[in-house]
Amino acid sequence: MRSLTLLLIAIGTSITYADEIKLIAKPDAFSTLVNPNCSHCVDEAKRRADELKADDPVLEWTRGYSDGGAIPIRFFLNRYRVISDSYGVFVYDPDAGYVRGFSPSYNFVFHGWRNGIMVMKDKSDGTLFSCLSGRAFEGPRTGQSLSTIPTLATNWGDVMKRNPNAVAYHMFEKYQPLELPKAENPDSVKSRVKADPRRVANDRVLGIRLGKQVRAYPIDLLAEVTRDELNGEPIVILKRGAAVSAYKPIARQPRKYNAPKPDANGVSPANPGTPLPDGKELESQIITDFELWDVAGRCNEGKLKRWTLEPVDAVVCKWFAWSAEYPDTELFSKETPDAKAAKATEMIAGTSEFLRILPKPFGVLKSIDVRNHSVSILFDGETTAKVWKLEPDAEIRFGGYWGRLEQFKPDQRVWTWLRLDRKKQPVTIAMLADEISEWDLHGSLSKKQTGTPKWTDDQLSSHLKTQKTWLRNLWMEQGLPGTLIFHHVFTGELELMLDHEAMRWGRSLVAGDAVTLMADPPIKGVVKSVTAWRERTQVRLVVGELESADLRNGQRLNIKMKPLSQELEDSPYPVDIDRKRTRAERIEWFLCNIYCVCAVGKDTCTGMFYTLASCNPNGCGAPAMTRERIAELIDTKKSDREIWDTLLKERGPYLKKPHLRP
Repeated sequence: MRSLTLLLIAIGTSITYADEIKLIAKPDAFSTLVNPNCSHCVDEAKRRADELKADDPVLEWTRGYSDGGAIPIRFFLNRYRVISDSYGVFVYDPDAGYVRGFSPSYNFVFHGWRNGIMVMKDKSDGTLFSCLSGRAFEGPRTGQSLSTIPTLATNWGDVMKRNPNAVAYHMFEKYQPLELPKAENPDSVKSRVKADPRRVANDRVLGIRLGKQVRAYPIDLLAEVTRDELNGEPIVILKRGAAVSAYKPIARQPRKYNAPKPDANGVSPANPGTPLPDGKELESQIITDFELWDVAGRCNEGKLKRWTLEPVDAVVCKWFAWSAEYPDTELFSKETPDAKAAKATEMIAGTSEFLRILPKPFGVLKSIDVRNHSVSILFDGETTAKVWKLEPDAEIRFGGYWGRLEQFKPDQRVWTWLRLDRKKQPVTIAMLADEISEWDLHGSLSKKQTGTPKWTDDQLSSHLKTQKTWLRNLWMEQGLPGTLIFHHVFTGELELMLDHEAMRWGRSLVAGDAVTLMADPPIKGVVKSVTAWRERTQVRLVVGELESADLRNGQRLNIKMKPLSQELEDSPYPVDIDRKRTRAERIEWFLCNIYCVCAVGKDTCTGMFYTLASCNPNGCGAPAMTRERIAELIDTKKSDREIWDTLLKERGPYLKKPHLRP
């Protein structure tokens, strides 16, 4: 599920600028620096302490020997524009607003501009390459692309804070600072083509190329963490101050790399690096929480300290340059005022993720097999009862609340949702509810045709109170139900995804809490972190090294914890509402705790029964509109409790509980 508050605008084939090519060759405009002597940032900070400023712009490369390196632009790239080195070919194009790194070589020199973008030449064969994309457009290698290395546009102070031991160039006296240009280079401007009208020409964007798909993200629209999907793969964009970068949410262990040993062309032998800390290869990790990760895609603390995210090919530049290089680029843009106003008037949902296609028959229970987690039901309109297995994590509703299969009795009327296979054939039960729970879910939202309801409000309240007490006692005895989703057998680290019913209890857990996994025999553990995930709760914990050896991913497990206090159980607020979160995390946390209150009927709105975070943003305006509303409230400096109260006043009590509209 994407967490963007943006709408993707695909580009039509009518917009193209590929035929408007303008090349201005000025190879003598800037000299090229080849294979300068190397040092480290910490040493050069002392050598030029009076001249290097914390806000000095730098090109930083973020992987390889010494975890990368940094080049102060005033001292090097502003004078040379192209540096051909054994660490990489580094370019600086102030007119198009980018820095870039490509695979090492001694052969590249500055050549000129094309379509407003700097051009360099491989002097070994005369091929001309775009300094923005690395694509060859003239010469014997036309159509080929250089390999990029991950680079950032940041500042000296940021690098010194994160990685003072990064590689730097030895700052001999001949390398004197040259202040950044205040005006655009006339030849660069002359080479530009007609600007793509979808954005202002000089707007800064993060351009990403992944596989066959290319997309531009306006910098002013990015949050601290922006998640998206490109070329069928998840990506995450990190914005830390003025620096922006993009990665796949896959982390790999740190490695120690040797310094380059270049040949005559500046190319070193392949160097896979030595895995740290002890040379053993560890499995990569899928990352969902990016609070501890810096803009270089490196974890700063905790168990994954120094692990790195997998970079994607991304560069910050001006819009005119990116759209000229990639005329068919996709673009993310805010909704128009008219579209936003229309959504404010009425939320219109399209394709839901789950509920829309499910059969939802009523029927009568004929038998219950608790041991095998199955029931026999005679559905309305059928003549023969059939045995149905329940999904291991099926939603079971009883007495107007969550319940257990053993509470049901033969001849009891029930309402079900049937899970479908890929051929759209019903195979198992995804939700089972008794009559009073069905009425509670639809409640006053339902315009029933059956006359007076069977239960008064007092009776409904009494049933609900009884069931809550019953289930509380069960949780204290047996623990909260969940599924093991990650199991690192050698470290004893586990991740459980707790069921919907465990929202309040599970989200009350904090790092350091002692819990017990109700395995055979029970396993004691300590909580590392707790994260809201849609209507579910992800709990990361650690147990003894071999205690979890017999567990398997996908296994159903209960987690027993200290009972939630009655005060917190009865609180009108979510139990974890006061915890510290980033702005982006606050927005997503709200969507994981509130239910949709739109007017969509026929039991199709996923976010009504689960949480708003489960709504399909491609088919429904409610998630995007809600994110915008929460962001507005955050920007007015409201606390999370004040935001909760505001949303409750605006949307009503169904915001707090699962419900449906038939």
